[in-house]
Amino acid sequence: MTAPHLLPILVLSILTGALAGLALGTLFFRGLAATARLYVAGGIRRAVPLYLLRLACATAGFTIAALWGGAEALLAMLAGFQIARSLVVRREKRAEAGTP
Repeated sequence: MTAPHLLPILVLSILTGALAGLALGTLFFRGLAATARLYVAGGIRRAVPLYLLRLACATAGFTIAALWGGAEALLAMLAGFQIARSLVVRREKRAEAGTP
């Protein structure tokens, strides 16, 4: 294949990785907030399985991205994951402050 034929595949791989990272990151960090609330409330028996589930899903997601998409998809997924972190942290701060 020549370079012009590879460009759409590369763009699709990056876009898919970023969207997958955004979705995975949103689930991961919302789960982290829920786990923290459970720890504070004393529900450690419910918090530990949630922690293990978050860890397993993140590991599986990044492994799949690395194996199927390569370095481009993996880096795009990491970028989406970090953007999701910023969005969820901002959302949790607003919820804590009581603003919509």
